[in-house]
Amino acid sequence: MKKIYLSFLGLLAIGSVTAQVNKSNVAPLVKKQSPVIGTVKTTTPKPATAEEKATIIWEDDFSSPATWNLANVGLNPAGWEFSTTPADIPVGALSPMGSTTAANGFLFVNSDANNGSDFDGFDIITTATNVTPIDLTGYPYVKLKYQHNFRWWKDTRGVRVSADNGATWTDFEMSNETEYSLPDQNSGNPEVTSIDISSIAGGASQVLVQFYYDDNDYWGWYWAVDDVSIEVLEDYDLTFVSPYWGSTGAWGARLPYFSIPTSQIAPIDFSGGVKNSGAMIQNDITVTATVGAFTTTSAPGSIAQGVIDTLDCPAQWTPASTVGSSTVNMSTASGQTDAFADDNSLAPITVNVTNFSYSRDNGVAENGTFNGGEGFEAGNIYDMYAAATMYGVDVYINGVAEAGAEIYATVYTIDAATGDFVYANGTAPYVLDAADLDAVVTLPLLTSQSLNAGEPYLVVVGSFGDGGATNDLVIATSGTSEDNTSYYFDMTDQTWYYTNSTPMVRMNMDPSLSVGEVAGSSVLSVYPNPSNASTTVSFDVKGDAEVSVNVTDLSGKVVYASNLGSVKGAQKVNINTESLNSGIYMVNVNMNGTVSTTKLVVKK
Repeated sequence: MKKIYLSFLGLLAIGSVTAQVNKSNVAPLVKKQSPVIGTVKTTTPKPATAEEKATIIWEDDFSSPATWNLANVGLNPAGWEFSTTPADIPVGALSPMGSTTAANGFLFVNSDANNGSDFDGFDIITTATNVTPIDLTGYPYVKLKYQHNFRWWKDTRGVRVSADNGATWTDFEMSNETEYSLPDQNSGNPEVTSIDISSIAGGASQVLVQFYYDDNDYWGWYWAVDDVSIEVLEDYDLTFVSPYWGSTGAWGARLPYFSIPTSQIAPIDFSGGVKNSGAMIQNDITVTATVGAFTTTSAPGSIAQGVIDTLDCPAQWTPASTVGSSTVNMSTASGQTDAFADDNSLAPITVNVTNFSYSRDNGVAENGTFNGGEGFEAGNIYDMYAAATMYGVDVYINGVAEAGAEIYATVYTIDAATGDFVYANGTAPYVLDAADLDAVVTLPLLTSQSLNAGEPYLVVVGSFGDGGATNDLVIATSGTSEDNTSYYFDMTDQTWYYTNSTPMVRMNMDPSLSVGEVAGSSVLSVYPNPSNASTTVSFDVKGDAEVSVNVTDLSGKVVYASNLGSVKGAQKVNINTESLNSGIYMVNVNMNGTVSTTKLVVKK
C-alpha cells in the first residue's frame, strides 16, 4: 500500500511517526469485496417540490449511444456499453437498475462478467465522454448530477470535468479502498451524486463530462450510470460535512470518546464543518449541538460559495458522572430557506458513561485494519483526566480475521522528552477461535497498569503474523481519527504510522478482570519486539523455581540458551540479537518443567 509521508502535527514530536498508513482494507473471504472525494454530495432520490425543481441546462438519459464517445485502453477488451436491460445488474440486492429512465438505456461496465478465467488479471480501463461540448455561458454556478449503481471490489470509478474541450480535466474519484470496502460494498439503487463544478466549468462554453472505470487488474464487479445532468446551483444549500467534538487533554488533540468511565469524565467541546453548497454567500450560518436540556450554538459565520469552514460552539457539555447514555444532536442552519434541508443535520451521536470501558469507537464495526498476514500493531491514544488503574484491553475482531491467529495487547507510555512510545505493560499471547470473529475479545494485562492523571497512553493490539499466509489478525475499525491520534506499527519496515481509521481497541478498567498468570509466574513479555540489536525478556516468579530461558528458530534450532538456576521474583534476561537473522523466533521460559512461550521478531 502507498504510504504518504507527512510531518507530525501532534503535541509531542514522535520521532519515528512520519506517515499515514493506508492499510484499512479488509480482504474478504468471498469472491469480491473513501471518503467521497472533492466537492461531492451523495443523496437518496426524493420527489422534487415546486420550490426544489432545478433549472436544468443540459441532460442525457443514455438512450442514444451516439451522444457518447466510448474508449477502452485496458488489456481486457471489455469496457463501457449501453444496456436497456435493468436486470443486467449482477448483484441481486441492487438489481434491477433503479434509475429513473433505466428501461431506455444506461451506461454499463461489467467486470464481473468480463474478467473470468480468460481475462482475470487483465485490467478493464474505460471512459465515456459526451461528444458535443456543453455551453454553460451565463451560468456561473452549476452542479453535475447523475444516478448510479455499483458494488465495489478494488476497482476505481469517478467522473472528470473539462472546461476546455478536453485539454485539461478535473477528477472526482467516487470510490476507492475505504468507503466501500466491507461491509459497505454496495451503493444505493440508485445513488444520486451531485458535484459542484462551478469553479471548473461555471460560465465555460466547451464543457465535457467523462465517466471512467478501472478494475485495477482485479476481477471486480460493475458500474451502471444513468440520467446525468448539469443544473443551476440552488441559491441556498448548506451541508453539514462533519462534526468535530470531544475532550482535550495532555495529548493536545480533541478526542471523541464514545464510552467514558466515570473516573474520566471531562468537558466536551463541539464544532461543525459546514459547506456552503449553494450559489450565494451566506453570512448567518450557525452550528448547534443539543444534549437533552443542554444547547450551545456558534456565533453566526460567513461562508463563501463552495467553501467548507468550521464553526465552534462556545459552551462545553460535561456528562453526568453516573452510568447511562446521552444523545448528541448537531445541525447547521441560516436565515435562508435551504434547498435540501435533509443534509443539514447529522445522525445522532451516543455518548455512554460506563463503569470501566474507555473507547474511541462508536461500537459499530465498519471496516478493518490488517497487514496481509504480516506483523503489525494498531490502536489509539487515550488521555487520562484522573488517576486510574487499567486491567485489560478490549478489541473488536473483524469477521474476516483468521481463527488460529495469535494476538496480544500492549500499553505504551509516551516519553516526555523524545515523544517515543515506551513499553509499559502487555498481555499474554491469545489464540483466536471461531467464536472470537466478529466479536469483542478481552485480553487481561500481565499486571495491573497504573494510569496517571494528565498523561496520555497508547493502547494497541497486534500480531506477529503468519508470514502472509492468511489474513491473520484483522482489527475492526469504526469512524475516523484526527491525524496523530490513532497509530499503526508495521513490523515489515519497523515504522510507526498514524491512521485515520479508528481501531476498535479500548481500555478496560474492570478490577474483576484477572491478570494473566501461567505456571506460578506472570506470563513473560519481550521488549522491544520486533528487535534489532537486543531485547529483554521479563517475567515474575511466584516463589522459588528452577528457571532456564532459550530462544529457537522455527525449525527448532536453539540460537540462545541461559540457565538462571533457582530464582524468585521479577526477572529480566537481556538477549543479544545482533547475530540473528531477520525472522520469527520462539522465546521459551522453563520454570520447574513448565514452559511458557512467546514469539520474538528480529528485524534488521
